Order: sequence, then C-alpha cells, then structure tokens
Amino acid sequence: MRNQWVAARGWMFCTLLLTGLLIYVLQSYVQLSANMPTRLVPYNLHVVDGPVEVGASAGYTDASYLTEIAMADAQLHSSWTPRNVRSQYARFQNRMTPALYAKVGNDLQARIPDLEKSERTQALFIEGTQVLDGTVRVYGRLRAWHGTEQIEDEPIAYRVRYSFSGGVPYVAGFSLEDE
Repeated sequence: MRNQWVAARGWMFCTLLLTGLLIYVLQSYVQLSANMPTRLVPYNLHVVDGPVEVGASAGYTDASYLTEIAMADAQLHSSWTPRNVRSQYARFQNRMTPALYAKVGNDLQARIPDLEKSERTQALFIEGTQVLDGTVRVYGRLRAWHGTEQIEDEPIAYRVRYSFSGGVPYVAGFSLEDE
C-alpha cells in the first residue's frame, strides 16, 4: 500500500511540474509573438524570380512601397481612441530607429496616461502622398472628437523619412509639415 502511495505522489508531482512548464512556455510564446517586429513584404513578391533588394543600398527603392508604409505609420501616430492609444503608440515606437526613439519616445510615453483618461478620439483621413528624395509626404485631414462632438477638422501634412536596417524600413524622421 505504501509503495502505491509513493508511486501516485510521484505521478502527481510530475504532472504538476509538466503543467507548470507548459504554462510558462505558452506565456513566453504569447509574449514573444506580441513583441515580434513585422516584416513588410511587397505585394508583387510572387512574380519576382529572386530576392528583392529594398533600401538605401538598393539600386532603387519602390516609391509605392515606401508610400504604403508611410501611410500606415502616419495612421499609427494619428488615429487612436482612449482604449487603443497605448497599443497604437507602442506599434509606432516599434517602427522607429533607436535614434528617433531616444529623441521622442519618452515624450510619447508621457502623453499616454492623459490621452487614456480623456474622451478625445482622433482619426487621420489621408487624401494623398508624395515621395520627395527618400522622404514621404502624407497629407490629409485630421478630425478629432470629444465624446460624440467633433471638435477639430483641419488639414495636416507629415513628412516621414526612413532608414533601412537589414532590408526593413524604420522611421528615422517624423515631423509635422508647416503650412
């Protein structure tokens, strides 16, 4: 009887140990997937015979590729609600070069608690883009609401400059264009 009890305790211990290990591994994978950077792939990659070089060292950089990325980055910075402002800014900061993050990252982080407590919601409605010497100009209308009342509707333009690292474009400069 005693041997049966010892064997049963051994199996219970192994089961608990493996369950704990499984929970730890699942939690690690979830955290890793949430913090994994995203690689952007050109839409016509399937028609190319080999790898496509995109970046500062490439013979050319597809303007439409940079334009699509710039539009997405401008949306991450400018379109948010109090519920998703933390994740939008975190995704935008993940797209920055270390130099730009060191310059403006703390300011963006400091704004988040006030924006989460406010009732302000804003959205960028992109009207067009222009590529100017490696910099993309994204322009449109920025509309803001306080609750259900629209409080702002004005034209806005951003200049987004990119730096390539390992073939991935990162935001090296992001500025509001003076009218």
